[in-house]
Amino acid sequence: MTTSSIPEFSALRKVHFVGVGGIGVSAILRLFAARGIAVSGSDLHAPAVDRLPAGSYFAGHDSAHVPHDADLIVYSPAAGEANPERVAGKSLGIPELSYPQALAFVTKQHNTIAISGTHGKSTTTALAGKLFEAGGLDPSVVVGAEVPGWKDYNLRQGKSDLFLVEACEYRRNMLNLTPQTIVLTNIELDHPDYYTDLADVKDAFREYVGKLAGEDLLIVNNDDANIRDVIRETDAIVLRYGVGDGADLSTRDVRQTEDGQTFDLVWHGTLLGTFSTLLPGTYNIYNILAAVSAYLAYGGKSEAIQSVLDVFAGVGRRFEVVGTIGHATVISDYAHHPTALAAVVEAARARYKDKRLLVVFRPHHRERTIKLFDRFVAVVAMIPHLILIEIYDVAGREEGVTISSNDVIEKVRGEHPENDLVYAADLEEAEAIIRREIDHFDVVLVIGAGDADVLARELTKEDRTEDARIAEQVDHLNELSGTSSLS
Repeated sequence: MTTSSIPEFSALRKVHFVGVGGIGVSAILRLFAARGIAVSGSDLHAPAVDRLPAGSYFAGHDSAHVPHDADLIVYSPAAGEANPERVAGKSLGIPELSYPQALAFVTKQHNTIAISGTHGKSTTTALAGKLFEAGGLDPSVVVGAEVPGWKDYNLRQGKSDLFLVEACEYRRNMLNLTPQTIVLTNIELDHPDYYTDLADVKDAFREYVGKLAGEDLLIVNNDDANIRDVIRETDAIVLRYGVGDGADLSTRDVRQTEDGQTFDLVWHGTLLGTFSTLLPGTYNIYNILAAVSAYLAYGGKSEAIQSVLDVFAGVGRRFEVVGTIGHATVISDYAHHPTALAAVVEAARARYKDKRLLVVFRPHHRERTIKLFDRFVAVVAMIPHLILIEIYDVAGREEGVTISSNDVIEKVRGEHPENDLVYAADLEEAEAIIRREIDHFDVVLVIGAGDADVLARELTKEDRTEDARIAEQVDHLNELSGTSSLS
């Protein structure tokens, strides 16, 4: 739908949300509520209302949930046109916006910094938000993950004109935005249920970058060949970061420590100093470079950088230490692309050098597994001890696609029979295997989008009753519902 029928933001009095458990929809709901707009909403499962602002919330989707006097409906992209609440809204003449459209709607009057790319968006957006906050720039921020220290979880409400947003490339959703600055972290083929190939992905990003011109700013990972190709004809001002030559912001002398990493930052040829971070892995050095580049480009002072890095341990489900099982540390990570899987495993090896590491991975989306099969096989083959769980089915995106995690295992075993590689049909079987073998390991790294995080948290629980176990699983899955809008 066009936004011509949408009331001005200042005219909104009551808005209904479909998919309030989604990481994107929940952020917009919180923002609307903070502006004095009455909110209501629903989700497939009972929403965790203690984490939402005051409003009327419902379990399940029903036409009766929609207020007849609502000014607008905002829905998760996971809620299709046949959703009864969307159908009811149309019959009542209530305009609607998808989450990506709503994000564009609330940011269009702001100086918008959109952070995009295949990997690293959430961490980069959150860290940039923290830097801007510490530097006194007081931005609003929407992140596709929960950010420790923010009372609104995935939202920071600022009073300045600056608005930082995580802008997802799925279904070209980032094209809804009209940013003044774009940050590009990296470009690879992902979301293969939508994009046909890498060329299609690059075409989408070319169109996106084409939104910038003149005094607009494009901040890019200079070490990414696909980005260099995409931005070749841009008219915007380009700021480059990287660990290689030719970058405006670069690192030198990256060193692993027991608690993280240290590195030098060089800004336009001038050494800013030596900095340290709690975050592991080379991929997080790039996330830091991206966030710091945006901060410095907007006039931020370098004095605030270390104070933020001292306490920034990442966002939810990104190398998140969730607890222990016996003597072993349990870490949860959202990685679901072979590049990200390899990066997270490598980061764990560097962080826990002399520890025995068990990796547990649940692939996300059968189409992704098929299209990137050889790359998944190559990464899996490099992991000495791995439990591979059956692929997580994404609702509405898996019809007619047949592949199993067992196919990956058979391929790897054929080439590397010495690997300790075990198949688990579901989370429960994986948990049983881990509990049986845990004495042989010091670190359990649970990786995957979808519900993999449920397993990580289940492993760290003690003295749990079956009823409590089921209830907590349902609560956590409620939070995950609709996350495809920011995947």
